[in-house]
Amino acid sequence: MLQVEDVDFEKLDEITVSPLSRNPTEFVHRIRYGKDTKHRRFQRRQKPISLDSTKPEGHTRFVCISDTHSKHRNLIYDLPKGDVLLHCGDFTERGKLEEVQDFNDWLGEQKAFKHKIVIAGNHDLSFDPELMEDIRRCKREGSYRRFQFLDSIPEEITNNWTSVLNNCLYLQDAEVKVNGIRIYGTAWNPMFGGWAFNTSRGQPLLDKWNKIPGDGIDILMTHSPPAGQLDQVHPDGERVGCVELMNTVQLRVQPKYHVFGHIHESYGYNYDGAHRFINCTSVNLEMVPSNKPVIIDLPTPEGAKEGISGFVQH
Repeated sequence: MLQVEDVDFEKLDEITVSPLSRNPTEFVHRIRYGKDTKHRRFQRRQKPISLDSTKPEGHTRFVCISDTHSKHRNLIYDLPKGDVLLHCGDFTERGKLEEVQDFNDWLGEQKAFKHKIVIAGNHDLSFDPELMEDIRRCKREGSYRRFQFLDSIPEEITNNWTSVLNNCLYLQDAEVKVNGIRIYGTAWNPMFGGWAFNTSRGQPLLDKWNKIPGDGIDILMTHSPPAGQLDQVHPDGERVGCVELMNTVQLRVQPKYHVFGHIHESYGYNYDGAHRFINCTSVNLEMVPSNKPVIIDLPTPEGAKEGISGFVQH
């Protein structure tokens, strides 16, 4: 494991759109070779906490997974006992009602956790209100729309998924405290193929990231990775993470941990000297469950209210 000296990053109140928004590979290249002084050179691999480790006294243990793609019952590693289970999206293949119901049943069976927090991903199609409205509009007009099969899900369900997904706390552009530890969750991701929560790079995505509070988020949950951190795709190693998300994380929000998934072939744990980045995708590039869950142990703030509190919709 490479050791990285802790550093203080410059903290900004506002992020502007990068001229390299649509070229994350070049953005990372410039940082790596010292051409962007606002960023420290990064990509320092860290060794995750062992799954059989004992939780330190006075800590809250989070267990992180992502991209189970309806294969949650076939994970090859047992989930270690923890206080909170975090799932960073793509818990279904296509967002079908029966997929969500089975995932919710599985969550209810995970008795080792007091709390479960879930965000959506690009495959959780029916959780995207704009996409569902477009599907229904096309049906009314008699025109074809990709993913038309989702119009069979009653509107009262897609307008309130908590009626079905009731064995967890679902976050979308929202924050919550668990044992006094602040968590923010959001599903937005760069445009790719017209899937759920797809948004154009540049200002449209920055507008989504601007909702994230910049005053003390401990764990940031997104589905998409930031540019340069565990975001490379095969076969050529192209970077596909979000430039604006990286600038937001390193220069404005500065969470202790940023957990995400989405890029199956870039599972891992990085540290840049100030922030820890975890791609906790559970499946590999071939969609086979093969990756271990990742543990986060954070000190529980003294005097913090136990359990869930402080839910805020942004």
